[in-house]
Amino acid sequence: MEKVLVCLKQVPNTKEVRIDSENHTLIREGIDSILNTYDDYALEEALILKRKYGIKVGTLTMGPPQAIEVLKYSIRRGADEAFLLTDKGLVGSDTWATSLAIFTLVKKINYENIFCGQESIDSGTGHIGSSIAELLNIPQVNYAKKIMDLNSHKLKVLSKFDDCDAVLEVKLPAVISFLKKEGEIAKKKDKKVQPDSIKKYSLNDIGLDPEYVGLDGSATRVVKIDIDERFISYIKVDNNLKADERIRVLLNGGIEEKKDRRIIKVLSKQAINELSTLIR
Repeated sequence: MEKVLVCLKQVPNTKEVRIDSENHTLIREGIDSILNTYDDYALEEALILKRKYGIKVGTLTMGPPQAIEVLKYSIRRGADEAFLLTDKGLVGSDTWATSLAIFTLVKKINYENIFCGQESIDSGTGHIGSSIAELLNIPQVNYAKKIMDLNSHKLKVLSKFDDCDAVLEVKLPAVISFLKKEGEIAKKKDKKVQPDSIKKYSLNDIGLDPEYVGLDGSATRVVKIDIDERFISYIKVDNNLKADERIRVLLNGGIEEKKDRRIIKVLSKQAINELSTLIR
């Protein structure tokens, strides 16, 4: 591995999310935006490899012109170069169209190894890394916590699954999708952003027909979105909890238990009788 490209996404602050009533897409203009937190950890892992092995780190984002801010941030953190794919024809792209556009740019800028966040906080599909890997026809590792070791042909990755942690060895080139880590990132931002360190591309620049992206090129359609403003403000579930504990928190409307909620934990005759009484 001589270089790695990190895919970044500028996402709207979820506390201020607004929906386009006609297209049922997120309105990103005019509201505060932040770097997707999962992507920040992917960037950190790439920069660790740069410090240890001297590899080149590039970053890429697709979005409106203001998305350049996350690329500037990556340069200040230590990335060597960055690429912005921005075009009005991309507006409304679903995960497939987004992956196709990113794949097309990746082929043009000649990167092979890709780091991504496992998912984005504004959609949470977790599709992009896997889709890019399939389009590139290379191996992929998901739910990565950190890189354990690197040599010229293989990468050793620690991944976290529901029931265990696993050390996986993957042949390069590959796509690695990272989870959020425990604790804060030591964000040193002391590198200056040079004017030529960020390159901008349009659909025409990468040779991608607009019919394959945007709303027209997207295979999925959002029919309806309902937002309960109460949940945006106080439902908080720790992803480190086990599945049954996460369900308990959700059922109780957030962090604090509510007295009118009953959770029957053991399947027994007594539990069945209790459930029957509750239903009646």
